Amino acid sequence: MRTLKTLAICGMVVIPLSLLPETASSSPDSPPSPPKSNHPFFSVRADQFFNATGLLAAPGESFLIRAKPHDVVDLSTLNGGYKTFSDGTIVVTPPPDSGAFQYFRDRAGPIYSDPVAGSRKSLLPLGEQLRGHLPGAPNGALVAGFSASAYPTSFNDFPYGFVLINDRGIARAPSTGEYRYLFLAVNDINNPLGDNAGEFRVRIYRLGEGVGDPGMKEGNPSQADDFAE
Repeated sequence: MRTLKTLAICGMVVIPLSLLPETASSSPDSPPSPPKSNHPFFSVRADQFFNATGLLAAPGESFLIRAKPHDVVDLSTLNGGYKTFSDGTIVVTPPPDSGAFQYFRDRAGPIYSDPVAGSRKSLLPLGEQLRGHLPGAPNGALVAGFSASAYPTSFNDFPYGFVLINDRGIARAPSTGEYRYLFLAVNDINNPLGDNAGEFRVRIYRLGEGVGDPGMKEGNPSQADDFAE
């Protein structure tokens, strides 16, 4: 039986990705499900490193991704709470004496600035094993990446890294090489540890279907703005 080596920082325990169990998206018994309709909601859970969309992208193919407004995730349910919108904006200030407040004050950029409601704190990697999805981007923000594997088990399965989506953004597959699967995630270093909760609901559109084309004017009512379901 191997011993798990953990790292305690400001009262929070983090576990290297290589020592964590595989997430549901990496299980060969549950392959990515194709979308049931043209534009369904996809769930991006905060407690999973990689959320499968089931969408296979051709080289250079782009996707418009839009998050449902007001959805919130929590990156620290066991240490005072650190709740954010999909752009990483903090929803509620953690209690000043909590582990979450101390951690995000001292270990997130800009360092030594308080994590207060309405602000954003950027993810800073804690070594190679705890580098997170997108260093420099806000903690708790929506990000996207492409993997040749339908069941990624580490960040090494994403050689081109991740891009920041926030509440709305475009993810473009690498222009050369093979077809790759689109994955979504909540920007963090230790998603499956046990203190993450919540999800972002998003819709994804292949560019060229009309949504996001140059002729689509901002503010024009369209299926891209329909989040009533």
